[in-house]
Amino acid sequence: MFDKLKQLFKSKTELPWFKYYGNMPKRLKYFEGSLYEYMENTAIKYPNYCAIEFFNKKMNYKTLLDEIDGVALSLIDDGVKENDIVTICIANSPEAVVAFYAVNKIGAVSNIIHPLSSENEIKNFIKNTNSNVVFVSDILYDTMISICNDLKIKSVVVCPLSNKMDTVHKLLYNVFKAPKLNDLPENFILYNDYMTISLDTCETVHRNYDDDAVILYSGGTTGSPKGVVLSNLCFNSIPLQYSHVIEAHPGDSILSYLPIFHGFGLCVSIHTPLTYGMRCVLDPKIDVKKINSILKNKKINFLPVIPALLNVMIKDKTLSKNAFKNLRYIVSGGDFLNLELKQSAEKFVNSHGSSAKIIVGYGLTEAMAAVCASIEPNYKSKSVGVPLPDNRYKVLKNDTHIPCDKNEVGEICLAGPSLMSRYYKNEEETFKALQVHDDGILWLHTGDLGYVGDDDVLYFETRKKRVIISNGFNIYPNYIEEVLNKHPYVETSIVVGQRDKARAQVAKAVIVLKDDVIESEKVKTEIKDYLKKNISRYSVPKIYEFTKELPKTKVGKVDFKALE
Repeated sequence: MFDKLKQLFKSKTELPWFKYYGNMPKRLKYFEGSLYEYMENTAIKYPNYCAIEFFNKKMNYKTLLDEIDGVALSLIDDGVKENDIVTICIANSPEAVVAFYAVNKIGAVSNIIHPLSSENEIKNFIKNTNSNVVFVSDILYDTMISICNDLKIKSVVVCPLSNKMDTVHKLLYNVFKAPKLNDLPENFILYNDYMTISLDTCETVHRNYDDDAVILYSGGTTGSPKGVVLSNLCFNSIPLQYSHVIEAHPGDSILSYLPIFHGFGLCVSIHTPLTYGMRCVLDPKIDVKKINSILKNKKINFLPVIPALLNVMIKDKTLSKNAFKNLRYIVSGGDFLNLELKQSAEKFVNSHGSSAKIIVGYGLTEAMAAVCASIEPNYKSKSVGVPLPDNRYKVLKNDTHIPCDKNEVGEICLAGPSLMSRYYKNEEETFKALQVHDDGILWLHTGDLGYVGDDDVLYFETRKKRVIISNGFNIYPNYIEEVLNKHPYVETSIVVGQRDKARAQVAKAVIVLKDDVIESEKVKTEIKDYLKKNISRYSVPKIYEFTKELPKTKVGKVDFKALE
């Protein structure tokens, strides 16, 4: 794929959005090694700079490389070889970052799973990838005990969240939140025991830029979870592209609270800043009510953000005039940012000592979550900007390869070096999503609807597929309904989005029970517990309504608007 793109981008074709580039180069030369090697180059230059801060405890770049070596050596002792798949199911923590790079260093592939996935989902993701080594947060200890009854896993590396905390936070966590880890089964091992302490460094397995590096999970075009296979280049292209949009320096700081199982969180909030020599202030579950004090006290320079968080930030009336004096950039992604909120948020941070303007980004997991950015001077409502160097977009008439006219809504398609390689073990969905057009370019059909304006800027309208965005996470109604309709009490169901002040939307399940089932709290509880067992916890509906029949439109289809 990349060779075709490289040949294409050597062309002298002037693309319409180049007029917004200014001094930004139109084409770039990318690092040809692994994502670990790319980060390592920076770490060697700045060994004493802080790489990670976690609950007031800091880790410099030299220590980061040493820990990566320690975990990498243990992975090799466990028999992990090049192209093997290792599962990482950890909340944002230093151990998650170390494991991510250690797996890549030895030429293996990280299978990164949301820690709030259901037990059955985690089991299926591990089984499907033949992972023999699994890194998990301590909160998943009981879940992994259950999973290991059905799967043969060589090593389960348990990562207590308190490992890298300062003394006060460690004490509080261990007293009030930490699960008991007594009498570990034979194949379970604590992270600190797994990390080999050695004077030797682990030899790096050289990987090409187009080799598999990471599997993340996305709903893709249908909403059922799919493994998105991403190459080293997918990760390494983003830091280079964004270096021409933002000005970042070694020693700068970023609030890395967006989860690593999401492309925006893993690449934009972790990998990119570490390749710049920045300090990543990790937070596994941020208290949104304290976001402003964190930005102030940690002297944060870069804030990746979802719109729902901006809504919370601007309601704070307690800040001092210069609270945000260190904040230089805000990058919004994960959901649509309306013009009114953008302007209100910029006014809010500007009134507290920052000159930051919000950069609106657009992408999806299948394209490493950062293909376009609003670098044009006059932001307009619904704009998601223009492609970064070497990226392209076009808008097509639905289910065709025919380009839409300007201002005509159609399906957004993307091309560039950060496109996924494929869906893991799913050729049918891969061929739907990745298609070579008559221009010879491989295009990703996003399932998003939008249009190109007279100004040659891309505008987002809505999603072609049904999706609920709650707190930045994509929730796919079709998938929930598929699981819900298998419950013995349920005749049929529909899941829709309901507005929510804190999360933007939450999922609401509207259920028709079977004739012999009587509505009750017990029935509702059993259905909810069933969903918790089979789908990700963040996807479990917050609201349940029971009805005798679903409302229909005049043509006999389910009336989603009435249900919403």
